[in-house]
Amino acid sequence: MHHLQHISELGPLVEKLGVRHVLISPGSRNAPLIQLFTSYPSFICHSIVDERSAAYVALGMARQLGQAVVVVTTSGTAVLNLSPALAEAFHQNIPLLVLTADRPHEILSQFNNQVTDQRFPYFNFSKGFFEFPAELRESSDLEQGMQAVEKLFQEAVSYPAGPVHLNLPLTEPLYEALPKPILPRGDAQIDTKTHPSEAASKTAIHMAGKKVMILAGMSSGDSRLQQVLEQMQAGKQAVVVAENISNLNSELFISTPELVLAGASEQERTDLAPEVLISFGHQVVSKRLKLVIQSLEDLEILELQDGPDLADQLTDLQASLEGDKSYQGLWKKLEDRESGRAQAYLQQAPFANLTAVARILEAAPAQTVIHLGNSSTIRFSQLLRSRPDLIYYSNRGVSGIDGSLSAAVGAAMVSDQQHLLILGDLSFVYDSNALWNKSFPENLKIVVLNDGGGGIFRLLDGPDRMDFFEEFSVTHHPVSLELLSGAFGRRFARAASHEELDKQMEALCLPHKGLSVLEVDTTASENSRIFKELFL
Repeated sequence: MHHLQHISELGPLVEKLGVRHVLISPGSRNAPLIQLFTSYPSFICHSIVDERSAAYVALGMARQLGQAVVVVTTSGTAVLNLSPALAEAFHQNIPLLVLTADRPHEILSQFNNQVTDQRFPYFNFSKGFFEFPAELRESSDLEQGMQAVEKLFQEAVSYPAGPVHLNLPLTEPLYEALPKPILPRGDAQIDTKTHPSEAASKTAIHMAGKKVMILAGMSSGDSRLQQVLEQMQAGKQAVVVAENISNLNSELFISTPELVLAGASEQERTDLAPEVLISFGHQVVSKRLKLVIQSLEDLEILELQDGPDLADQLTDLQASLEGDKSYQGLWKKLEDRESGRAQAYLQQAPFANLTAVARILEAAPAQTVIHLGNSSTIRFSQLLRSRPDLIYYSNRGVSGIDGSLSAAVGAAMVSDQQHLLILGDLSFVYDSNALWNKSFPENLKIVVLNDGGGGIFRLLDGPDRMDFFEEFSVTHHPVSLELLSGAFGRRFARAASHEELDKQMEALCLPHKGLSVLEVDTTASENSRIFKELFL
């Protein structure tokens, strides 16, 4: 049997899964895989040199498309460089099929290049792993191996979705024509649906007359789910708290819990605390809300299982949900008050990161996909009410700054919509290899908030009292964002005042080609003071 026969068999299998996009990082050991995917007209192959960036680009694509994406790398440290994005994908339930080339294990010894144990590099944040043997002696070995691969790929797209890892030790020669597939492709469709959850029906939770909060975590949104929640909110059965990245962006919901709790009096915070919490989705950003929930010893919690039947679970609950009718009104009254106060403050506050984010999000055209960098950027955005006509994404699975730009690039590459990324200067510089892309999407516009380093640490209470603060936490950098953008062929502009920002945002929001990167230079601004004054 040809020593690369199993590589040939992967083509029909991935095609059967409905996967179309393949991220390829260059190498020699993975040459057979590159040959495979580039030979199929049905696969759209993208070349990304930096493996860490490539995996985040794949994450952005898969999240935008709602389908699996393939990532192909060579052996050695290339495999390890995928780890951050795979951890993020795992915690966001995003399906990635990771195919890594490897050297046969019998040569894993000193004096050989690119040698590391590639069997379990993603053990804690992938849904499965399989390794093909380097040699296939019998046709039965091939059939059994491909059955295991099919099961692995099915695991990636079955609920809850997530990344899986296929390691492929390959023997030389690597640069020769692949044989034709010999196994029957099969026509069975892969089932990606979950079974209906029984969580709601099994839970004997008492809600009559109690303060009921429905907390929606990070998600890609769901129109039917939003409709059910709006009905519950309209009937005053519960208060629905949904931050912008829940993408359940209704004017009926509370989208700024951090702002509300920061402005509430001690008595109001007591009144705002729920007695029953119904939660679903992924991460929640608001630290104040999480602290309130964690402090409630008698809080009854019902955690609904995400999945296609989530709206049905809530509909079933709705029939028996007769909570405190005044509770939702209290949250709404205080959000109106605090949002009005914040709006008045932002209109007169000096130029700074916070006021810039407010203007940028206000200027974004309807139906724009907003990508929010981690650290201070997403926190600034959540002091403003969500716009129902925008879509919000952020890498809040494990909240790293290392792939914010790459994930936005990936999403825009497979979308006709306008995409706008807002991120800090450290995030931009850290992930600048995302600009290294011959197919860079012109529908992605980037705003970099440059406050001269890790400004998030100036907003926290405590770090600035430490001797190491300026050098090791804020981490000032000497990078010219203009020269960095120009090095990758991106058109650049700078704004250092509200007037300049408003003017440049008009140019930035023009569709397709033109301005790509806008630096909002707030290095001369009192960013921490202006942020903290909002909460005084």
